[in-house]
Amino acid sequence: MLATMLMSTALGVGMLPALPVSRAEAEASQTRNFNIPSQPLGRALRALADQSGVQIAYKTAVAAGNTAPAVTGIMSTEQALARLLATSGLRYSFTGANTVTILSASAAHDGTSVAPKGTELLETIVVEGQRESPWGPVDGYVATQNASGMGTATPILETPQSVSVVTRDQITDQKPASLAESLTYTPGVSMQSQSFSRMVDDVMMRGFNVATGNGGMLRDGMKLQSNVYDGGQEPYGLERVEVLRGAASVLYGQLSPGGLINAISKRPTDKPLHEINAEYGSYDRKQVSFDLSDALNADGSLRYRLTGLVRDADNWVEQTPDNKVYIAPALTWSPDAATSLTLQASYQHVNTKFSAPLLYQDVSTGRIPRDLFLGEPGFDRYVGDLFTVGYDLQHTFENDVKLRHAARYYQSDVKWDYMMANLAPVTSNGTLYRLASKRDEKSYGFTTDTSLEKSFTTGPAEHTVLAGIDYYRRGYDTLRFRGTGYVPLDIDDPVYSGSSPAIGPTNRGSDSDGNQFGVYLQDQIKIDNWAFVLGGRQDWTDSTSTSYQNGKVTDQDDQKATGRAGVVYLFDNGLAPYLSVSQSFAPQVGADSRTGDALKPNEGLQYEAGLRYQPDGSNLLLSAAIYELTQKNLVSYDATGSAYQLGKVRSRGLELEARAEFGALGIIGAYAYTDSQILDSANSYEIGQAVALVPRNAVSLWADYKLDELGLDGFSIGGGLRYVGKTSMPDSVKTLGYDADVPGYMLADAMVRYDFSALGKQYNGLDFTLNARNLFDKKFYTCAGTDGCRYGEPASVVGTLSYKW
Repeated sequence: MLATMLMSTALGVGMLPALPVSRAEAEASQTRNFNIPSQPLGRALRALADQSGVQIAYKTAVAAGNTAPAVTGIMSTEQALARLLATSGLRYSFTGANTVTILSASAAHDGTSVAPKGTELLETIVVEGQRESPWGPVDGYVATQNASGMGTATPILETPQSVSVVTRDQITDQKPASLAESLTYTPGVSMQSQSFSRMVDDVMMRGFNVATGNGGMLRDGMKLQSNVYDGGQEPYGLERVEVLRGAASVLYGQLSPGGLINAISKRPTDKPLHEINAEYGSYDRKQVSFDLSDALNADGSLRYRLTGLVRDADNWVEQTPDNKVYIAPALTWSPDAATSLTLQASYQHVNTKFSAPLLYQDVSTGRIPRDLFLGEPGFDRYVGDLFTVGYDLQHTFENDVKLRHAARYYQSDVKWDYMMANLAPVTSNGTLYRLASKRDEKSYGFTTDTSLEKSFTTGPAEHTVLAGIDYYRRGYDTLRFRGTGYVPLDIDDPVYSGSSPAIGPTNRGSDSDGNQFGVYLQDQIKIDNWAFVLGGRQDWTDSTSTSYQNGKVTDQDDQKATGRAGVVYLFDNGLAPYLSVSQSFAPQVGADSRTGDALKPNEGLQYEAGLRYQPDGSNLLLSAAIYELTQKNLVSYDATGSAYQLGKVRSRGLELEARAEFGALGIIGAYAYTDSQILDSANSYEIGQAVALVPRNAVSLWADYKLDELGLDGFSIGGGLRYVGKTSMPDSVKTLGYDADVPGYMLADAMVRYDFSALGKQYNGLDFTLNARNLFDKKFYTCAGTDGCRYGEPASVVGTLSYKW
């Protein structure tokens, strides 16, 4: 629609399609509460577009030099527009139900133009309104805005750090089973197999784990979990997933240096949305999901959204369910154009069984079948309940200062019992000795973030200043018990006991609480084609941890300053090279065994250079980045278990990403080269080793194509390839007589969709999609250390019948 309007405007306003007068007048006469301060006309038109929802097209020369008067109060869009233009001598024309063109005095009010074609009207056209929101959906695969990088609505092209956005359409087309799986076509991201991700989102980025408790998993720009085993985030409940790679503590406080994953929740929509889906697939997977949004009153100031699913399914591992219930209500109240309050809540129940880690030698030889259940039917369980409730308040004051205040509380309760199967290799006669592990995990978190954003001009510089404070309170109480003896299992002829193993009385768990309070200040500066960012932050953290086994109480207090600086140059042809330096930190609990001093926070430092290319008006975004990322003050443990703050890891790499929409063709491509190395450790044999689970090379490509142009109306096809290169294991594995590398693998995915509306209007909104992952049933495994290996998931197929109205 936008491309059509731009082309039509450039050829002559009189060629724009016009709706019947009755409909256009009806749209223009709807009343709204406007709050537009006096300001340059271009900015005033942008505010009018944001507050009314109409698209406004005008030539840059038309608005230049004009100042618009203030427009406040309840009135129609046409009345507000007339007041904005009252002193400018300009005219307007409603050329569609939601399209307005601003005309010079020489143009007729009915939309026709007296200017000859091909001359004056071929100047640059500015279009305001219906811009992409970094908190909302994207049509297709190419997002242009993000909120995670700068904390403000900022074009990706102007963000001097690597950003990827997984859109809602990509999630729908690829149908990932978890948040982690939705990132398999994103550069610089690696993870364990889906057997682990069905419970938790354990993700590595640029060689560092970002899912360790509160390490880097965010929801709507704020910390979500206190413990990685709280449970994974349901991808159906997300509007988009933003991935910011590299050190980024300046806006978010304690984080892994690898970056952050910001999952954006579905919120009430301006237009009615109704969707219901029924699925059936491999391993007797049955699922029903729905997504509903609409206004609750006549003027649309009160809107709701309700998203949910129920799944009853087995798993490719025998005797393992994969059941889930998810429900997420949301309510938005917008009493006027300057204010909105969104209330959100969610509840998630997961019923499955934990995928116990295995020894490297047992999976590398294939001695243990990948579908064999290694637990005890009456004992094993992973049952989790996760609850969240929060709000997001946004208000724009008359001086154009934007306030955002958000808060959320979450609580998780997980019952997690399993048989540990990585204590000793399978014996020559096929016996696996297991030991019971019984865990009861409870955690909670409260987070709040309050910020003020102001845009202003000083000389040639345009500033967007963001200042804020945030607070995060977390608690994690874990009860951990083990069995009193080993339980054998014949893996060639398994016979289960049918009863729960005996559990010992020793509680190896702990209870921990912590606080983080931070203040931050950031200035985004634009001067001509230059875009700069300077940011700084100060954090204060404290924590208390109590061991249930020995009663030892460990207190920790830290404070840390972090910062970021970056610059982008925006060429007129769409090229945007950038440079940046950024920092991260993460507190550590305990004392150094050498000195007895409290452990210092881990510190991350990243240098990054990149280049993006996004031609104006195109659905193409190419990105390239090189970086060096170092984390020091890591805690490493010697053979006796003593803690030493000697760890240092450095990661260097290259990342490439392409996202494009060319008519009926959509493309996502990614490549990452990651050289991640341990530089210092208390264990000398680790020095020089590559970080486990991190491939040196990873490549992925996904494409989908609508076949209407080929005469197959209603059909779409899609497919992807994911190559994950070999990952290293410690040299100590070689002493066991095995190859020290985990082999690389390539997986194929596929999608076929049929839109029944091709058969007639009576079928509008009805479609059927067939998704396949690991299409050719490639056998592979992943390892996060010698005793942390898991088989990858086999081929799976899911069919989805959807209806939208």
